[in-house]
Amino acid sequence: MVRIAPTVLSHGLHLRPDPIPEIQQTYLGTTDVQFLATLLLAVLVALSLGTASRIQAAARRRYGRQIAEASSVAFLGAVVAAAVYAFSVIWHVTYVLEYTLSSVMIDRWLAAQQLVTVGIMVGAYLAMRFVNRSIDKLAQTRALTKHQSEVAYHVTDVAIVAFAGTVILTLWGIDLTNIFIGAGAITAVVALTARETLTAMLAGFILLFSRPFHVGDWIEVNESTGIVTDVTIFTTKIQTFDDRNVLIPNDEVTSSQLINYSENDQLRVAVDVGIDYDDDPQHARSVIVDAVEDLESIKNAPNPQVITTAFGDSAILLECRVWIADPTMRRKLDAQTDVIEAITAAFEREGIEIPYPQRVHTSRGDALQVDGIGRAGSGVPTVDD
Repeated sequence: MVRIAPTVLSHGLHLRPDPIPEIQQTYLGTTDVQFLATLLLAVLVALSLGTASRIQAAARRRYGRQIAEASSVAFLGAVVAAAVYAFSVIWHVTYVLEYTLSSVMIDRWLAAQQLVTVGIMVGAYLAMRFVNRSIDKLAQTRALTKHQSEVAYHVTDVAIVAFAGTVILTLWGIDLTNIFIGAGAITAVVALTARETLTAMLAGFILLFSRPFHVGDWIEVNESTGIVTDVTIFTTKIQTFDDRNVLIPNDEVTSSQLINYSENDQLRVAVDVGIDYDDDPQHARSVIVDAVEDLESIKNAPNPQVITTAFGDSAILLECRVWIADPTMRRKLDAQTDVIEAITAAFEREGIEIPYPQRVHTSRGDALQVDGIGRAGSGVPTVDD
């Protein structure tokens, strides 16, 4: 409730000390003098503006930009206040300023509420800055990932603002029961209309705490395979190996099969090769091991392994297994290329044949002969017929 100070309204002693009424009666009694004084006041204001520019330039050179701007604003504020007061004195309208000041005067309880409110807001701002800086320091030590830092920013800021808002509303005597009931109803409506968004957001928090992958990891989700470039509260961004950017909702990431190829420090790479049925599989296996064990693109431990997997239509199938360190798609492709080239060169030296797909056709005793002569007594005409 606004309360007007009676002393200000009654006499206006705050704005008209003893010399002012005498000056008004002696020197500012006519309109011509008032116009001349107003013109002089305008000239002084213009000179003050030029002085403010020089003060700002000097302060900027000596103290920096921020202090220069602050000093310039303070000086201009004082000039404007003095000019307004001088104008009201010249034209005998100080009562306007008196009424304005009296209308904004408040009681001590309201002033205390306002001061405490400002203090709570400033404290909340400083708390958010402190917490955010602490999160940045943790991120620099790699204790938190980029995704975790972003989520932590939002969670802590919302928590601090909610706490400060609750205290301020309680200070001003606002009943929080109705607010909580309304917030609950709004939350129910939002939950029904934006279920997918809320599900994705909750999944983002699950990814925050479970940490199944980090930015830069090579992962596979359903049919999308690539490098994680960004993780937000709602989506995970993957750059595939054909340079496509795929946005996957976090709820799909948490509810689908996820493969993280970068989780371990090694990855097994398998290369299939076939040999002719006339070749010795045991000899071929030893040739493959000797050919690939010294390649720089694969690890020495575990050692390369070769197993016989199946009888194919045209070949006996072997599988060469090697391991690479620090898995990436480029390292995997390099290892496959080196293994295939090494096996090809070793088979050529050893005379081991990699057969082409082929079929062998043979005839039965009662089958139609391919030389044009049919079965005897079958009634099938022959070439001689």
